[in-house]
Amino acid sequence: MQTVPLDISNLISHRFRGFSKHENTLDGLLSALEFGVQLLEFDVRVAACGTPMVYHDQYARDKDGVIRNLSDYKASSFPALGGDFVHMPTLDAALGLVMLHGNTTAKLLVDIKDLGFEHEIHALVMRRKLAPRCIYVSWVPETLYRLHEMAPNIPLCLSHWCKPANIAIKATHKVYVSHDGHIPRREEQYSLGERSGWAVLAPLGGDILAILKASNGGVCVPKNMITQSLSATYHNHGLFVSTFSYTDWKTIYRHRDEFDIDYYFIDKKQVFDELP
Repeated sequence: MQTVPLDISNLISHRFRGFSKHENTLDGLLSALEFGVQLLEFDVRVAACGTPMVYHDQYARDKDGVIRNLSDYKASSFPALGGDFVHMPTLDAALGLVMLHGNTTAKLLVDIKDLGFEHEIHALVMRRKLAPRCIYVSWVPETLYRLHEMAPNIPLCLSHWCKPANIAIKATHKVYVSHDGHIPRREEQYSLGERSGWAVLAPLGGDILAILKASNGGVCVPKNMITQSLSATYHNHGLFVSTFSYTDWKTIYRHRDEFDIDYYFIDKKQVFDELP
């Protein structure tokens, strides 16, 4: 394996962590853009009114510390709820910020958590003329299938576990299992507020592999699950391999040399500050 140098183009700012006090905020996005980050990942959840919001979890705490599901409330009510809700931008606001910013080479990894709002999300991307700069990411394969049908030229990235899910994962996620690498289409049209994913216990194959290849996409897997053989298999298919998450250069270099990772999800701004 030939060792390749790493630079800022290999680092993914994971939810803009470290660039502001709260993750997935406009302040963090702006700070990361100003820094010159080239790969920006953020999550999209949908409010009760159908408005795509930038946030990771399916729930948040209000001003009184009460846990509330995002999908139970209209986006217009979020400011009054207070707490975590006041920091959530709409997807359109985030895309608008990127469109107007001078960092015109940065790409966006739009991580879609809910099923059924692909048209709305893609329409916002198109409205802001950012399709050439987007990669659609999801733990929900059906979301990627639908996006590929409407936007076949946008790269897709499937996040998944590539080893059996442990007890901690199962405690917080609905886990689907594929033993042969194939992932079937889902029949339901919508799924809101679910935290789910696939444990794929063999290299991806069938239709899901086909759309990843056709879109010049890739995979995202936990850094403690990737193997040399799996990384090589996906590279042989022309896919990129990304792993999460990192907070130090020592581990990044080790995984570059051992697994030939293409892109690294970064959880600490210091990693960017220490770029060689």
